[in-house]
Amino acid sequence: MRNGPKRSDSIQVASSHLITTCATLAAIILFVVLGVRVVPSSFGSAVPPSGSLIAAFLLNIAIILFGWRRAKELAQAMAALAHAEQEAHRNAYVDCVTGLANRRALAKALAEKLRTSPVNGAITLIDLDHFKKVNDLHGHSAGDDLLNHVGKLLDDIAPKDSVVARLGGDEFALLMPVADAKDAEERVGAILQSLSAPIDVGAFHAHLSASAGLAMLVEGQSAEDMLRRADIAMYSAKRAGRNTLRWFDSDQEAEIKERAILEDEIRQGIDGDEFLPFFQPLINLETGETSGFEVLARWRSPRRGLVEPVDFIAICEASGMIAALSMNVMRKALIEAKDWPAHLKIAVNISPVQFRDPQLAERILKLLTETGFPARRLELEITEGSLIEHPEQAITVVQSLKNNGISIALDDFGTGYASLTQLQALPFDRIKIDKSFVATIGESEQSAAIVRTIASLGKLLCVPITAEGVESETIRQQLADAGCQDAQGWLFGRAVSAQFVRDHFDLPAEGSEGPLDPLDTIDHERRDGDRRAAARARLAAGRKW
Repeated sequence: MRNGPKRSDSIQVASSHLITTCATLAAIILFVVLGVRVVPSSFGSAVPPSGSLIAAFLLNIAIILFGWRRAKELAQAMAALAHAEQEAHRNAYVDCVTGLANRRALAKALAEKLRTSPVNGAITLIDLDHFKKVNDLHGHSAGDDLLNHVGKLLDDIAPKDSVVARLGGDEFALLMPVADAKDAEERVGAILQSLSAPIDVGAFHAHLSASAGLAMLVEGQSAEDMLRRADIAMYSAKRAGRNTLRWFDSDQEAEIKERAILEDEIRQGIDGDEFLPFFQPLINLETGETSGFEVLARWRSPRRGLVEPVDFIAICEASGMIAALSMNVMRKALIEAKDWPAHLKIAVNISPVQFRDPQLAERILKLLTETGFPARRLELEITEGSLIEHPEQAITVVQSLKNNGISIALDDFGTGYASLTQLQALPFDRIKIDKSFVATIGESEQSAAIVRTIASLGKLLCVPITAEGVESETIRQQLADAGCQDAQGWLFGRAVSAQFVRDHFDLPAEGSEGPLDPLDTIDHERRDGDRRAAARARLAAGRKW
């Protein structure tokens, strides 16, 4: 028995068992002694046995019966304790879904392997690509069935004396003996090829692919270091486009370290109030007037300068910082735009990660109360992914926001796989066509057809359609002809600071963030050039962007 509470319980049960057994044996011996005296006296003696002797005899019978029952109960307790020990060991070292080894068991086996000499082996981490879609479309039960299928396949393919483990989610690991690096690569390549074959699991048909990271075992390294190397290589495979294999190398490790440094700087930047809202105009295609602004976060880093969202949003979502960042930037935007003209709406993106918080609606409503920003002028942009991961909770949050007068826009429409379902589940106030379709509307008849179809759908549903990523006058005209009401993109201007918006729209300055930073002026003058001059001319003619 291991040290700890279970060992103490075992000792107590064993001690109780020993005491009961000794007492029962003593009672049996006494029963025999009394029986020798009582039984002959009952049948062959003229003098009947004394009452005390008979009472003692009967008492011994009772003690023996009690001891037998107690011994039976103790035996059952010992069996239950042994079963609990087995279950505890299983829970500690076996994955409950697939029956494979878990992370703890793999780490133990890996540590033992690294202590042998010579160390001939490799560790690979295998992550299923887009596995989340299986859970979203078919349910978690189907997802578990698929994980079981993959685990069995890996166990069948793995060479003798290998350890196959599921580390969690859709991530598997394989510790295998190999002759050299070429042997390891061929074996993992065969695994990826097997996983790519069509799979029938239950009532659905699946096409899988996987990304794998591979590292040769190195004597003197710890199990944790080897797992980290394979993990770094696996994420390199994902960044390379998935469905591929990557070896670990030192450059990847340097990249991971740089990412960790960036993550720390982002966290410090949130605490240091370095993130601020920029505003990109939304233009009415019929009148050419500005109908509102989309809020986009920018990071004014002391070391990196003005950083675009593409360089920090994904890291914030992965590290759990997105909620703090989003609410901080939203607060600043609402304070800034509170006294702008009443017809200007402010659109703010909400990450799917934020919808995991059941208190999201309350937090946003509290923010409106604190800033004094009118709910009817706030529009929240959400993607289909926000409604798929936790559909019931997300719909409850969205409905609560709508009931308080906040508009909801469905962002990046057309890129998901459940768009029409989401439109039916929740009445949106706006649909935004993804820029991937807008950018190719003049080159691809398929993109043009998609844009026209979405515009027609919006007309039927009485929902305005906004096109993202408009970069030319030709595209603007095609969108207007298709029936889109609003648009945004570089044709009308990039996202600009609050100071720039105030200067060129002659807006009130309450809640100002202060003078425009020279970095903003230089950056925007350089990037917008002639577009900005045209914007100023349109503004002077009638406040059109």
